[in-house]
Amino acid sequence: MKENKKTNTFWLEPSLVEEMESMLTEANAISKSDFVRQAIKFYMAFLRQGKSLDFLSPLLVQTIKSEVESVERNLSGVIFKLAVEQGKIANMISYSYNDLTDEYMDELHEECANRVAETNGVITFEDAYDFQHGG
Repeated sequence: MKENKKTNTFWLEPSLVEEMESMLTEANAISKSDFVRQAIKFYMAFLRQGKSLDFLSPLLVQTIKSEVESVERNLSGVIFKLAVEQGKIANMISYSYNDLTDEYMDELHEECANRVAETNGVITFEDAYDFQHGG
């Protein structure tokens, strides 16, 4: 059931009214009354949310979601490329060394896992060289 509208009197600064008039089309409002009605509904919804930061416009939420998805795609692509390069390097090295024992490989794996955990994955070629040559 549609309510009947009722006239109300509010006092507004002339500059505020001018700004409101200039934004009628942006707000998709057909009149100043419609603009004020939309603004009041929006503000009441904001107050009902307890002024929570969760009160974001759907457009802003979608924009943030799209940016996160874009970063995720970019990171996934970079990780894939790094894995391919690491696989190539591992295969080239393993081709060069036929006499590596299972014990050595297990020890190397454990040492590398510990080093990655300690350095948060930042291991330079020089670090690996020093490790392999007793430095």
